[in-house]
Amino acid sequence: MQNNSTLITNKLTVYFISGQAADEKIFENLSLPSNITIRHVHWIEPLPKEDMLHYCNRLSEQIDTSDTIVLVGVSFGGIVSIELNKIIHPKEVIIISSIATKHELRPIFKLVKLLKLQKIVPPQIYKLYSPILNWYFGATTPREKELMRLYVKSATKNFMKWATNEILNWKNETRPSNFFHIHGTRDRIFPHRRTNADIKIKNGSHLMIHNRSEEISKLLSDKINAIPL
Repeated sequence: MQNNSTLITNKLTVYFISGQAADEKIFENLSLPSNITIRHVHWIEPLPKEDMLHYCNRLSEQIDTSDTIVLVGVSFGGIVSIELNKIIHPKEVIIISSIATKHELRPIFKLVKLLKLQKIVPPQIYKLYSPILNWYFGATTPREKELMRLYVKSATKNFMKWATNEILNWKNETRPSNFFHIHGTRDRIFPHRRTNADIKIKNGSHLMIHNRSEEISKLLSDKINAIPL
């Protein structure tokens, strides 16, 4: 991500949270104004039987709340951003390619939860890379396919199984008041028709943070710079 922050005129800090098992490389094509200080929240390994609240409390230790905070979460990072909002109370929460409440999950996810299939899937399945993942996530460029392979390889089985279970069992029912949602109309993970997104990007995939970065950079810049300090 480009960040030419040579002249910082305020105390606004934006914390980016990537998708499940991803890292800050997913944001590498974004370009935000130089008055915005950029930080990244890095995934930590879940403890045995740890719930989302406890995990997010530990994750919040990476965030300095002495400045004005904005959280930007992608996919699972959006879910975690909404949970962090209940702990650290940022100025704004922006989610991209994610969901705001448990009611926006696809019915197939609810069926998996009902049958508890996530409990019986061998952990090794989370480490398998297949080209079908590229289609499912909308990875079209060589770089995006490289990132998909990297994330599957680097993620631990423990984290992947934990995160999947937390998505399926997410309990949030309320859309935050300090909230903005950007979604793509070709998102196969979280179909846009089930969301109440504020902005829907035509033909945007689940990975549009990377391949539609110019549009999203503009949306983020406008939204963040409009936040009263």
